[in-house]
Amino acid sequence: MIYHQWNAPNQLPPPTYDMGFKIDGKPIPDPMSFTGKESDLDTMGERDATGYLHRNMVATKRPLHIEYENVPWIQIIEICTMIRGKDQFQFTFPDPFRNGESTITAYAGDREFECVWAEKYHQWMGNLKFSVIEY
Repeated sequence: MIYHQWNAPNQLPPPTYDMGFKIDGKPIPDPMSFTGKESDLDTMGERDATGYLHRNMVATKRPLHIEYENVPWIQIIEICTMIRGKDQFQFTFPDPFRNGESTITAYAGDREFECVWAEKYHQWMGNLKFSVIEY
């Protein structure tokens, strides 16, 4: 994540969009953190008497977990609106397994938020966590 120097007291720094995250082609702010993994999907896997594994791998999937911290409530609403209630969406993210950027067809898994009143900024601030699961 690239941090920009921000010296305006009592104002939030503007969000950054340097990492290239997108939902259905629309850029979303860089999260505070994100994690992912690559998992093989098998329809069958058995070992024979010699211990050799016979498997039928049908796909490789990449689930992700996205976390935002200390963001304005309106930003939480905007992101949730883009993923909530959709059967599927296109999700673009930086992908180290593909040496660059990937776009996957995905759906939103569990979504969690928490908010507090930030007197310094005179607005509600919060954290948002959600999973992006590849179809």
